[in-house]
Amino acid sequence: MLETRPANAVDIFEAISADVKKSKFDVEKLAVPGGYKPVPEDIPGLDEAKSQSRLLEPPIPEEERPEDLGETPDIMDLANLWEWAGVSFGKEETFIIFLSLQRLVQEKPLKSVRLWGKILGLHRSYIVTEAELKDGMQDEDPAAGEPAESPENEGEGEGAAVAAEGEDAAGNASGGAAENETGLPKPKVKVIPPLSKEVRTGVNKYVYYVCNFPGGKWWRLPDVIPEKLQVARKIRKHFTGDLNKQIVSYPAFDGTEAQYLRCQIARISAATVASPAGYYTFDPQEGDGEDEEHQQTIIINPEFEGVGNATLLSPSNWVHHVPYILPQGRVTWENPLANLPKKGGEDGDGDDGDGDGSDGDGEGDGDGDEAENVEPETGPPILSPLVADEDTPDGPAWVARSCTVLSPAKFAPVMLRSTRWPGAVIVAYNDKFANVYIGDGHREVPSTSAGGLHLPPPLPPVQKEYDADGGGGEMRPGVFTEQRDPTVEEETAFEEAQKAKEEQDAEEGEEGAGSEGGGEEDEEE
Repeated sequence: MLETRPANAVDIFEAISADVKKSKFDVEKLAVPGGYKPVPEDIPGLDEAKSQSRLLEPPIPEEERPEDLGETPDIMDLANLWEWAGVSFGKEETFIIFLSLQRLVQEKPLKSVRLWGKILGLHRSYIVTEAELKDGMQDEDPAAGEPAESPENEGEGEGAAVAAEGEDAAGNASGGAAENETGLPKPKVKVIPPLSKEVRTGVNKYVYYVCNFPGGKWWRLPDVIPEKLQVARKIRKHFTGDLNKQIVSYPAFDGTEAQYLRCQIARISAATVASPAGYYTFDPQEGDGEDEEHQQTIIINPEFEGVGNATLLSPSNWVHHVPYILPQGRVTWENPLANLPKKGGEDGDGDDGDGDGSDGDGEGDGDGDEAENVEPETGPPILSPLVADEDTPDGPAWVARSCTVLSPAKFAPVMLRSTRWPGAVIVAYNDKFANVYIGDGHREVPSTSAGGLHLPPPLPPVQKEYDADGGGGEMRPGVFTEQRDPTVEEETAFEEAQKAKEEQDAEEGEEGAGSEGGGEEDEEE
């Protein structure tokens, strides 16, 4: 370089320096200081950063936005109320969620959305959004935690599968003691068909979307199936953050974590979502003269003028505006025996149920009479006050207090917390109120119940042995006689006797056939 004096001397010197440095270490040994190390493909937080960066792109101009775009609440304003109650997602996280909800409204046919809350999981958590679909519209994307639909079954959702199960169950119920392919009789067991799923009403009035982090992809949860919600009330499983994870429990929950999460959201909403008394009123146009106890349609009261903070400190001035879920897993009661086929045939003796339904087997009343005698399930009506909620063994169901005692009541927000569902909070300030839930998604177990531990239902009793006397009385020891296994000699003698009998029967059959043939020849002659 000193002799030639090139124009790019610095570049050549850097190349020589790099060669000298490479010769001082082995590239294959990654532990060597300065060695080349591969960049990991999965960098923690990279997917979140990419998803959140897309939300910071310029929004759609106001003049280009469609007129029927869904409503998005001002979450930043509601976050100030939540902070008064000690609930916060953080300023940055709240703003990203707000941008994510705007993107969700643009991509889905939604009328409105509401930030429902957050379910804490073992590995990842769920941010939950409650949405209402536009009239006549449907989200075409498949729900999370469900198998993808094949082209042959396109258009058949979970409701079709439940209906198919109901048909099979009804067939088994009417089959009675029919014989199967092996010739053995089936046990005569009455199988009750599954209940029908509520569609766009009741417990499935709203659709729910979840994501694992602010700005992540929104996944729609499946609708609530009554039988799954019944089982969800009996189990207690912590969420993991994986919607496709199978739930292993007793009683058996036949579904994924997405379906279990949806059941828990429905339970929490029905028990904790409330509003000031008078904010909602029954819709007079859709009531059709129904009693308020059975009416489910409510609208915002245009004459509501707001309630003072001091008045909102009493739970008696708050009401549930989400319908109560019956023990069968529906909002409106459905007779579980109504879909059973009648024993008299498809036409039957009429719909009045005058016949006794007996088929000659001495069982007594038929399915028609049994369906009519089922007592409907009932629960508290919609817009019932919070003060009517049953108290827990550890205290009242709701705790109300002012968020601060350093300012007058008219300037202090009011907070209500649910003791039955820890994490459910209601915050109100004059004419504003907001419901939010941040918790593990489980109901509180009273301390008086096994020291605060969840106890699953006990196993069913062991099946009784056969009663030898056939009278159905009490079991008596010693009524069964255990037979002695035959010896080899006895088995050999039995097999020889059976073989000799078969040969004798075959010979008699041949003699009989020969005699019949001779008789026919005589007749011909």
